[in-house]
Amino acid sequence: MELLGDPLLSESFTKLTEIVIHVAKTTADFKPELDQLQNTLQLIAPIIDDVVKLNQILDRSEQQSAMFVDRIQDAEKLVQKCSKIKRNFIKKYTHSLKLKDANNKLLRFFQLEVQADQLRDIRQTLVEVDGVISRIDSLSVDARQIHQTWSYNSLSVSSRYELIERGNLGWRVPLLPRGIVAFDEPLKKLKAKVFEDSDAYDDGSNGDSNSMEIDDDGDESSVVVVAAAGGCGKTTLVTMLCHDSDIKGKFRENIFFVTVSETPNFMVIVNELFNPNSSSQPIPFQSDEDAKNKLGNFLLDKVSRPMLLVLDDVWDHSFIDNFPLKIKGCKILVTSRSAFPRFDVFRFDPLSDEDAKILFCQSAFTESKKRPRIIIDENLVNQMVKCCKKHPLTLAVVGGSLNGRDESAWRSMLRTLSHGSSVLYLNEQARHRLERSFTALDEEFKECYLDFGLFPEDQRIPASSLLDMWVHLYNHDDAGVDTFDKIVGLSFRNLVNLVATRKDSAVTVNYCDQQFVTQHNLLRELAIHLSSKPGLPIAQRKRLIITTHGEDLPASVLNIQEPMQARILSISSEELFSSRWCEMKVPEVEVMVLNLKSKTYTLPYFMTEMQKLKVLNVTNYGLYPSYIDNFLLIGSLSNLSRIRLERVEIPSLDTSILALENLQKASFMMCKIGNAFATKLSNDNLKVWPKLVELEIDYCHDLVGFPDLLCSSVHLKNLSITNCNELCEISEEFGILTNLENFSLRSCTKLEKLPESITRLQKLSILDISDCLSLSGLPDEFGKLGGLRTLYMMGCTGICELPLSVEELAHTHVVCNEEMYDQWLEFGNVKVERVEEDRVETLMKIIRFDKHNSQDIKQTLAEVSDMESRMNSLLVDARQIHQTWSSNSLSVIERGELGWRAPILPRGIVAFDEPLKKLKAKVFEDLKAYDDGSNGDSNSMEIDDDGGGGDESSVVVVAAAGGCGKTTLVTMLCHDSDIKG
Repeated sequence: MELLGDPLLSESFTKLTEIVIHVAKTTADFKPELDQLQNTLQLIAPIIDDVVKLNQILDRSEQQSAMFVDRIQDAEKLVQKCSKIKRNFIKKYTHSLKLKDANNKLLRFFQLEVQADQLRDIRQTLVEVDGVISRIDSLSVDARQIHQTWSYNSLSVSSRYELIERGNLGWRVPLLPRGIVAFDEPLKKLKAKVFEDSDAYDDGSNGDSNSMEIDDDGDESSVVVVAAAGGCGKTTLVTMLCHDSDIKGKFRENIFFVTVSETPNFMVIVNELFNPNSSSQPIPFQSDEDAKNKLGNFLLDKVSRPMLLVLDDVWDHSFIDNFPLKIKGCKILVTSRSAFPRFDVFRFDPLSDEDAKILFCQSAFTESKKRPRIIIDENLVNQMVKCCKKHPLTLAVVGGSLNGRDESAWRSMLRTLSHGSSVLYLNEQARHRLERSFTALDEEFKECYLDFGLFPEDQRIPASSLLDMWVHLYNHDDAGVDTFDKIVGLSFRNLVNLVATRKDSAVTVNYCDQQFVTQHNLLRELAIHLSSKPGLPIAQRKRLIITTHGEDLPASVLNIQEPMQARILSISSEELFSSRWCEMKVPEVEVMVLNLKSKTYTLPYFMTEMQKLKVLNVTNYGLYPSYIDNFLLIGSLSNLSRIRLERVEIPSLDTSILALENLQKASFMMCKIGNAFATKLSNDNLKVWPKLVELEIDYCHDLVGFPDLLCSSVHLKNLSITNCNELCEISEEFGILTNLENFSLRSCTKLEKLPESITRLQKLSILDISDCLSLSGLPDEFGKLGGLRTLYMMGCTGICELPLSVEELAHTHVVCNEEMYDQWLEFGNVKVERVEEDRVETLMKIIRFDKHNSQDIKQTLAEVSDMESRMNSLLVDARQIHQTWSSNSLSVIERGELGWRAPILPRGIVAFDEPLKKLKAKVFEDLKAYDDGSNGDSNSMEIDDDGGGGDESSVVVVAAAGGCGKTTLVTMLCHDSDIKG
C-alpha cells in the first residue's frame, strides 16, 4: 500500500487495511465481513495506485484523490467501531450489516462514480485533443523541417500504437504443435532464405520505421513459396519459423499468418485481420478490390517495417496478387502443394532417416500406467519407417494406427504397405497408403471418419454438429458421451484434431459443448475419396458430397435422372452460386448438411420430397448472415427431428414450421433472430414444437427476450441461452416449462432478474447464471427449487444479498467466486466451491469496460498532456506561419489521416504509356490557366462565379467499355511523378 503516490490517500488506505486485518484476527464475529472487505481492498488497491500516479502527472491529484479518500475514511471509521464492540449482540448484528454495506458501496462506487469519472475524462480527452489540433495549425516550420524534427517522435508513437493494437488484430500465428522432433535442417535453410532479402533492406532502424514504402521496382523476389505434397509438414515448418527467436527478433510484432485454403473468400480473410471476433459486426467491403485497397493502405500506414506475411495453403498463384508485393521490407511466405514458377520456390526436402524414425516412433509408441509400451523388433520398426517413405503425415497416421498393437498387426500392416511404391509426392498413392490406416478402424469408427468429408476444408467443426448426426445415424446418446469418445478415438489415431475451448469450470451438461474438431486437408480428401468409391455409381452411394464451382451444380449430378439412394447429403456452395437447383431425386436422405457463403440463399426445392429427412444442418461460412428466401419450405419436413442453423437470418416463422411435431432439438448459433418468434397463432390450441427436448441459442445478439411462444413446448428439458448480450427479460410464463432440467444463461450480461415463476421448476437440476453481470438478485422464493443440484454463478457481481429462502435448499452444490463465497457460507445447508478468478478482469467486468479501462484513459490524458508541452515549444507568431508554411503544406501532413486514397499501383503494368501521356496532358491543360506561379501554395481555394473556368470544363470523363483498364489508367496517373509534383 505504501506505493500509492498521494500521501493522504496512501496513509488512509494503509491505515484502513491494517485495521481490517487486526480486527479480523481479534473479532471472530465480524471475520467473514472483514475478510470480504479486505479482499475488496486488495482488488482495488493496484488500480487506485495507477490512477493516483497518473493524476499526479496530469496535476489533478487533489481533485481526483478526494473521492477515493472519502470512501476509504468512512470505511476506516466503521471498522474502528466494530473493534470496540464486545458483547452487545444487537450492535454486532447491525454493524455486521454496515460492514457488508461498506463493502458493497466500494464496489458500487466503481460501478457508478468511477464510470462517470471515466466519461468525463473521455470528454476532456476529446477537448484537449481538439486543443492540440488547433495548436498544430499554428506551427511555424516548413514541411522538411517538420519531417526532420518530428520523425523520431512520430516513430515512437507509431511503434507504441502497433504493439498495443496488434493484440486486437487477427492473422495471428498459430500455437506451435507439441512434440516436434524433426524439421531442424529445413527450418535452418528456410530461415536463411527469409533473411537473405530482408537483410538487403535492413537500414539499421531495427524495425522502427514509421510507415512502409512502395517499391516501384519491386518484383516477385519478395515472395518465397514453400512447396511440397499434402501432409508433408509445410504448415508446421512455417509455424516453427514464426516462433523462431531470430525471426521474432527481426520482425517483432509484424508477423501475420493467414490460412487461405482451396476456395478462399478474400473479403472474409481481410475481415479476420481487422475483426478477429467472428461474432462482431463485419467490415463493410464493397468488393474484393475495395478490401485489397483497405488492406494495402493499412499495411502502408499502420505497420512498421520489416514485416513477415505468411499465406498458408494457397492453391492458385493469382490469389497472391491480392496482397501488396511492392512494399519495401515486406516478406511474403507462401505454402502450397504446387511450385509456382513465377516466384522463388523453397524445395521442402524429405526428412532424414533419423528424423523420420523419431517421428514415427513418437506416434507408434506411447506408454501409460494403464498400457505399458509394447516391445517391437527394431528391424521391423525400420522396415515400417522405410515403407512410409519419410512422409510426415504418413509416418504419423500409420504409426498412430499401430499404437498399442501387437507384432502380428505390425507385420500385417508391413505386408500391406510393401505392395505399393512411393507415397511421397503423388496424391493418389498417398491416399492409397493412408487408406491402410482407415482399414484398421472398426466399422463405426470408419463411418464417423467418413462423415468429416461432409464439411468444408479449413473450418472448425462443432462437435455438437457431429452429435446431431450421430445420435440419429449411429444411435449415440444425447449427452455426447459416445460422440466425444469417437472424436477422441479418431484424434488419438491422428485422423482428426480435437480443439477444446471449454474452461475447466464450465458446466458439463453435454460432453460436446464448446468442443471443436479440425482435420488436415489430405485426410479430408481421403474421407471424400473413400465415400465416393469410383467403382460405385453416384446414384448408389450412401454419402453424396456435392461441391459447386461457380453458379451451377456439377454436371455429374445434373445428368442423373434416376432416384438416388444416398442416406446422407452434403452440398457446399460458393458466393456466386445462383441457387438454380435441378430436380434431384433423393428420397432416402435422412441427414442433410448445407454449407453456404452467399448473402441470400434458396433452399433446394427438391427438399419437399425428402420426407425421411431427420437432421438438417445449415451453416453459413460467409462474411454476413445469410438470408434464406424460402425458409418456409422447412415447414414441409414433417419428420424433421433436429435442426441447426449458424449465421443465418431467420424470418418470421410460419405456423407450419412452429407446428413441426417431431422436432426434438433446435440450435440457433450466431443467428439474426429478430421477430422470428413474434408470430401470432391463429389457433390457440397449437402446441409449438410439442416434442422439443433441447434448445440452444448462442451469440444471437438481437435476442431481447425469451420467446413466449416457446413456453408451450412443455417437454423441454435442456435450455441454453448463452452470450446473448441484449437479452434483458424472461417473462413469468417461463414457469410453464415444468420439465426443464438444465438451464444455462451464461454471459447474458444485460439480464437484470430471473422470473419469480422459475421456482415452479421442480425438476431443474443445473442452473448456470455465470457472468450475468446485471443480475441484481435471486428470486425471493429461490429456495423452493427442491431439485436443484448444481448452481454456477461465477462473476455475478451485481448480486449483493441472497434471499433467506436459500436455507431451504438441500443437496445443492454452489460454484462461485469470492464475492459470493462468504454469503453462501452463512447457509450451512449447501456445499460451496470457490473458483479463483483474475481480480482485475473481474473488476473490469463490473465497470463494463471491454477494451478501454480507466487506466487507459488516464494514460491517454497523460500522453496528451506530454504532447501538448512538446507542441508549445514549436509555436511561432501568426505572420511567420503564413509566410513559411501555407495551408497546402499542412494538408500534406493531415492527408495521412483522411480517406479517398489512391489505390496501390497494380503490379507489372506494361501498356498504357500513350494513353497515360495524353490523359496527363488533358489534366494539365486546364490547370495551367490556374497556375499563378505559387507552386500550389495558395492558402485557400476560390469559387469561380464567372462560369468561365468554373463550368463543366473542370471535369474529364475517361470512357471505355468494361474491362478496358480505366481504373488501372487513372491509378497510374495518380502515381505519376509529374502529377504528384
